[in-house]
Order: sequence, then structure tokens, then C-alpha cells
Amino acid sequence: MTAPQVLIPWDRDEAINLDDAAHIADKSPSTIRAWAQAHHIGRRVGGGSWKISLPALLMFLDDDTDALAAYLAGDRSSEVFRAYSTRAHRISPPELR
Repeated sequence: MTAPQVLIPWDRDEAINLDDAAHIADKSPSTIRAWAQAHHIGRRVGGGSWKISLPALLMFLDDDTDALAAYLAGDRSSEVFRAYSTRAHRISPPELR
């Protein structure tokens, strides 16, 4: 089984911190960290702080299991991923990252 491809390849524009993800989801940072571990929507980058994939978080919040499964398999070419990525850029301005 291949490891989930969350934030692989690394894309700084896709990654947000726990506090920003918590604000977007209206949850606590500890809940976001638990989701990241259980549902692979984020990872610790270089052994440091947690980073959350905003498109993956949106897929999770929308309960779009097919899109999330494709994302975790490494698919970044689909129209669905592009739609989530576009939506993510409207939600989170670069200043929040």
C-alpha cells in the first residue's frame, strides 16, 4: 500500500497551519490535528510543525470521499482537484499561510 500523498509534492500555496485550518473548519486546532492524523489531510513537514492541505480539508468537510481518495492517491490533475484548489485560494489569502 502506498503512503497517502498529502502535500506531496510539497506545495507551499496549498498548505496552511493548524490555527488557520481550525478557523476555516470552526473547530479547535487539536481537532484538526486529530483529523490530519486519522484522515491524512495534513502532515508534519520535515519533522516540524503540522501543515494542513486546504484542498484536502475542504474535501473532508464536504464529505467528498471520492475526491479525497484521489487526492491521497496523488491525483492532482483532475478537474475536481482543480476546483477544490481554486476554491481554497478564494478562502485563504496567501497572507494567512
